Amino acid sequence: MKRAVAVLCILALPALSGCASSAPARQQAGRPFDDVRRLTVVVSGESQFNVVEHSAEPGRTFDALLKWSRYGTLLKPIAGLVHQAINWLMASDSKTDAAGDLRDVSPSQLVARAFEETVRASGRFEEIRTLGREPVGDDRRRDDVVVRLTVPAWGLVRVSDGDPGLLSAFADVRAEMIALDTGTVLWKNDEDVTDSERLPLKSFTGDRPLTRQRLIDVLQRAGRRMANELLYARSAGR
Repeated sequence: MKRAVAVLCILALPALSGCASSAPARQQAGRPFDDVRRLTVVVSGESQFNVVEHSAEPGRTFDALLKWSRYGTLLKPIAGLVHQAINWLMASDSKTDAAGDLRDVSPSQLVARAFEETVRASGRFEEIRTLGREPVGDDRRRDDVVVRLTVPAWGLVRVSDGDPGLLSAFADVRAEMIALDTGTVLWKNDEDVTDSERLPLKSFTGDRPLTRQRLIDVLQRAGRRMANELLYARSAGR
């Protein structure tokens, strides 16, 4: 019996060694941009200023009237379109009033400046610079990666109902880090930043210096937050 067990063990050894050799070795995942030392920030894309109110009127009034009409079911889709059209016109007027003193404000440049200052202060990169276009030629060959920053939308957004409703400044910011030699996306992030200050629309349209400062503040905050996300991703190996 003992001899049979010994024979079985000898026969099983090659199979076990084969399984051991075929098992993949565990490797620690490297940080995707841990070796990046030079960082170029590229500001790109268009920025759209918006006033997003999401008003319930006149739709609420339309609904109340249609309840008493025999044609309410047929007229409801038309009332919905009228509601959208009126809100669009109101938003257009509000947008014009609120944006009157913002012609010299570049949202992308403000975000990029705050982003660059935050990253530079961290000391994590040897060199960082911001460009208004993609690097080309020799200028491109000197860089390891580029971070493309865009601000698709910014402006004022309704944050609470009531009479009057309250609005806050907001900024929608996106970033993407690209390896120039391969075109690989090493990191990307989206930030929707809303100001903590909540005010009626009339406060924004009636006090343009206030509106300007709230919007600048939220854009700078978005740039700092995006930079901190990048620094965290680099240190955490994400």
